[in-house]
This record gives sequence, structure tokens and C-alpha cells, in this order.
Amino acid sequence: MRHLPVLIAATLAFALPAVLPALAQTPPGSDPAIPPAPKPAPAMANPIAPIQAPGRVLLGVKDIMRHIVNPAAEAYWARSGEIDDEKGATDRTPTDDANWKISLDSAAQLVEAGNLLQMEGRARDPNGPWMKYAIQLTNAGLAGMAATQAKDHDKTFNAGSAIYDACFACHGRYIVRPKDSLYKHDIDQDLKNAGKAPK
Repeated sequence: MRHLPVLIAATLAFALPAVLPALAQTPPGSDPAIPPAPKPAPAMANPIAPIQAPGRVLLGVKDIMRHIVNPAAEAYWARSGEIDDEKGATDRTPTDDANWKISLDSAAQLVEAGNLLQMEGRARDPNGPWMKYAIQLTNAGLAGMAATQAKDHDKTFNAGSAIYDACFACHGRYIVRPKDSLYKHDIDQDLKNAGKAPK
């Protein structure tokens, strides 16, 4: 067995000079053992077509949301904006490199999650606003990445709002809700009807 590499090297040294010229003279597509390259798919009428994935779609939309989008969005929101409680307003913008990195990583996950939601097999409604909302999520994630890399307080907050808007709009369109769900209401009109219109 220890002489096997020497035998292989000797065989290749003998065979390659005879084989290579023949391979070089074989025009593309003439070898019946090698199938020709597939023709490109015709252009789709829809301006935002689902992304053609070379492999299988392994996770459904619910798993993408549960294991990627939701954790990433929650991690980003936990480090942007401010919350009001009995102690007053608390700014949640990162103040150290470790938390800025978490924000950056979370935004990056949302960037690619938007692409995952556009892939064929997940695109719920290619002819409706599904693709628009997925692209909106990607763009919000890109804004979050830029803001966190710059450690910009206001832009980090604005990107968090954009992430929320993308999620809210898509959920309001595609998740079945009760009739009294806030997703299906004009909040300002509801407040006006209740005599509590915003000032």
C-alpha cells in the first residue's frame, strides 16, 4: 500500500499526454456524455420575480420568522430607541462595542432574511406586495448595518422603526387576525371615534 502513490503518479504521467490533446480538440457540447448547459429561463412578466434557488428550500416561512427574523429584530430593537417607565425615559442605544456588534449582527441577519423570504418556495404572493415587504425588510436591515457601523444614535433608531414598519405591514397583510385586531384598524380614526384623538 505504501507504493500506491508512486503507481498512481506513473499512471497519470503515462496517460495524461495522450488524453489532454483529445480533450482540447473536443468542441463544447459535442461530447454526448456531457449534457449541454441549460438555456436561461424566459423573463417573467412580474417585475419582482421570486429568487431562483439552486438548492432545496429547507425551512418554511414560519421557521424563518421564528428562528431568524424574530430573534434578530428583537435583539436590534432591544438596543435602539428608548422606553418610558416609572423611572422615566431610558435610552437603549448601545454604549459599548459588544452591544454595537450585536446590533450589527442582528441587522445583517435581517438583510439576508429579506432575501430568504423572496426565494421560490417561500414567496407567498409573488404578484402581490409580499416581495415589496421582503425587500423593505432587507433595506431596513441595510440601514441598520450602516447606522450601527457608524454608531449613529438617531439613524440606529430610524432603522429600528423601518424594521418595525416592514414587519407590521407584512403581518397585517398576510397573517389572519381577529376582526378587532389593531392590524386592520386606522389607529388615529379609532382614537378620534373614542374621543381621544392625538393632539
